[in-house]
Amino acid sequence: MGRLICLYATSITCGFCMMALEILGARVLQPFFGSGIDVWAAIISVFILSLSIGYWMGGRIADKATNNRPLAIVIIIAAICYLLLPIWARPALEAMGPEVHTARGGVLFAALVLFLPPSLLLGCISPMLVKLVFVGAERVGRSTGTLYAVGSFGNVMGILATDYILLVSFDLNPNIQGMGIVMGLLGIAHLLIPIAGTSERKIDPQTLVEAAP
Repeated sequence: MGRLICLYATSITCGFCMMALEILGARVLQPFFGSGIDVWAAIISVFILSLSIGYWMGGRIADKATNNRPLAIVIIIAAICYLLLPIWARPALEAMGPEVHTARGGVLFAALVLFLPPSLLLGCISPMLVKLVFVGAERVGRSTGTLYAVGSFGNVMGILATDYILLVSFDLNPNIQGMGIVMGLLGIAHLLIPIAGTSERKIDPQTLVEAAP
C-alpha cells in the first residue's frame, strides 16, 4: 500500500507541475507575444505534442526498466529544466528578434523552444508509473485507471492552484523554480527509496492465465 501511495503521489505532483507550467508559460510569453488566442493555441499544441512524444518515449523506457531509478532520473532532469527556465527564457526570447515576435508562427516556435523539453520529460512519467503500479493482469485496468485519475486530479489542481493562489501570492519565476525544487526532491526520494518494477516482482503465472481472454 505504501508503494502505491508513493507512486500515486508522484503522479499527482508531476501532473500538477505539468499543467502549472502551461498556465505560467503564457505569462512567460506575454511580454513578447501578448496574450491572444495564438499564444494559447501554441502553448496547448506544444503540451499535447510533448505528451504524445513523452508517452511513446516513456513506454520504451518503462519496458527496459526494472525499478524506479529511470523514473527518478527523468524527474530530476525535468526539475533541472524548471530551475533553469527562468534564467534563460527571457534572453532566448529577446534573441529571437522582431522577425519571430511579429511572425504568425513565431509564438509556436518560441513555445517549442521553451516548453517542449520539460513537458516532454513529464510526459514520460505516466507510462513508467504504470510499469511500477502493475501488480497483476486481473487488476491492470483498475490500477492504470486509478493512476491516470489521480494524475488528472493533479492536472486540475495545478491549473486552479496556479491561477487562484500561486500567481497571486508569488512572482512568476519563483513559482517555476519552486516547482523545480519540489520535483528535484521527489526525484531524489525515488533514488533513495527503490521500488521494483513488474519484472522484479513475483506475479503468479496462474493469475495471468486466468485473466487472459
